[in-house]
Amino acid sequence: MSTVTDMSGMLIELAPELLENILSFLQPRDLVSFGSTCHKANAFIRPTNQVLWRSTFLQVFDDPRDAWKSLLPTARAANYCRETQWDWYRELRRRLLAFKMMRESGGEARQWFGGETADTIIEIYETASSSEVHLRQTQQGTSLNLDFLNRCFSSSLHAERIIHDFHADIEPFSIPLDAIPDLDRPLTRSMVPRQRVPESASQLHVLYGLTEREVYSKRAKASARGIVYDWAVTGPDADYGPFQKDKSGLINWQVLEAVTSLMIRNFDAVRSGHLRTPRGFQYNLPNLIPKNSLPDDWAGVSGAWVGTYAFLDYRDLVHYNFAHQPGHPQGPGPDTYEEACGDVMQLQVKLDQDGELKDDWRLQTNLPVCDDLPMLYFSGTSSGHRSRRSRIAVRGTVSLVPGGRHVRWRFLISYGGADQWQLEGVQPGGIRSGGIFGLWTHCDHEESSPVGPFCYFPLELCCKIHSFGT
Repeated sequence: MSTVTDMSGMLIELAPELLENILSFLQPRDLVSFGSTCHKANAFIRPTNQVLWRSTFLQVFDDPRDAWKSLLPTARAANYCRETQWDWYRELRRRLLAFKMMRESGGEARQWFGGETADTIIEIYETASSSEVHLRQTQQGTSLNLDFLNRCFSSSLHAERIIHDFHADIEPFSIPLDAIPDLDRPLTRSMVPRQRVPESASQLHVLYGLTEREVYSKRAKASARGIVYDWAVTGPDADYGPFQKDKSGLINWQVLEAVTSLMIRNFDAVRSGHLRTPRGFQYNLPNLIPKNSLPDDWAGVSGAWVGTYAFLDYRDLVHYNFAHQPGHPQGPGPDTYEEACGDVMQLQVKLDQDGELKDDWRLQTNLPVCDDLPMLYFSGTSSGHRSRRSRIAVRGTVSLVPGGRHVRWRFLISYGGADQWQLEGVQPGGIRSGGIFGLWTHCDHEESSPVGPFCYFPLELCCKIHSFGT
C-alpha cells in the first residue's frame, strides 16, 4: 500500500496537463482507486474535471457527440438541452450504477428496477455508434455501447427482469424466476393493464426483443394477441396502424410492443433454415444498412425484404371483440384462439423516381410527418420466398414519424388489379435499421374487417452470413 501511495505522490507532483494525459488511459475503477490514495489525488479527480472524466467515459462508451451529429434537424433541436447540459462524470456514474443494479438483481433479492435504469439503457442505445465507417475509423470494430449492453444482460441470469418487470407507477408484481417451477405464468411486464404501462418501458422491450422467459410464456403471447387483435386499438385517427389515436402520427409503443412480441416468434416459426431473425439492440441501430447507389433513397427502400403476417380465424376475431365489449358477458381470453401465420414473403421493390405515385390517393395520409426528409414512393412485387408462388403487386410510401427519429412505412397489396390490404408499419430502430413491424387491415376499412400483425426485414440482415459491424 505504501508503494502505491508513494507512486501516486510522485504522479500528483506532475504538471496537471501531463497527469491528466496519464490518467486518461485508466478505467473508471482505477481512476477512483487513484483518487483514494491522498487528498491531492482526490481533489484532482473531482467531478468538475470534465476533461479527465470525458477521457475516462470514452474508455468505456462511444462518444455521444458522434450519434448526436447524425440526428436530423428536428431530433437535434429536441436534443439541444441534453447536449448543452451533458456532464461526463454524472453520465458515467449513472451508466455504471445501472450496470451495478442489473448485476446485483439476484434470484433471492427482489430488486426493483426504476425508470432511471430503463431510461439509462435507452440512452446508451440511442448514443451507440452505428456507422460502420466511423467504427473502422476509430478501429473499434464494434460499438462500445453495444458491448456494454451485452455485458449488462449477460452478467446476471435475472438482468432481463428490467424488460419484464419495469413499471414506474405500480407496485412490483414480479418474483424470482427460480421461485416457481411453472414457466407459464404472468411475469412479463406486458401483462400489466396497458393504460398503466409507461411508454419508455414498451419502447425498451421493442428494442431489446424477446426475453427467454417471454418465449416460454403462453400467457405473454396471449396478452400480446389481446392487444393486436382488438379492433379498438387503432382506427382512422391512427391511419389503421400502430400509432396514437389522436391524429398526432406518434407511435403507440404499447401496440408496437405487442406486434413485435408476436411477430418475432412467428417469423422464427416459419423462416427457412438459411434465414435468421434479426433481433436485439444491434439490429435496431440507425444507418445499420449502408446507403444504396440511389442518392435520393435515404430509407434504403430499393432491394429485397422478407417477412410474414399472422391472423385469427375471422369467426374467432369477431367473437373475441364482441365478447369483450361493455355490456357483454366476459368471453374467453385470447389464449383460447388459434393464431395462424402466413408463409415467408419476399418483397422486391424499387424507388419511384418518376413521381408517378405521388397523386395516388390511397398513398396519402392525414397524419403529420416530419419533413426533414422527403416522403418516398416505391413499387414492386411480393412473392413466396424461394417458391413459385405468383407475384403480387405492391406499392407504398416511406416517411419520418414526427420527431424525426423513427420511420413509417405503408404497403398496399393488390390482387388482380384491385387493392386489397393496407399495411401500416414502423421501423423502431430508425433510418436503414432492422425490422418493420405493424398492422394490416383491409384497404376499404369496412366495419369489423380483419386485422392482424406483420413484419418485414431487410433480406441482408436475415442472411446468416451477415455479421454486424464488419
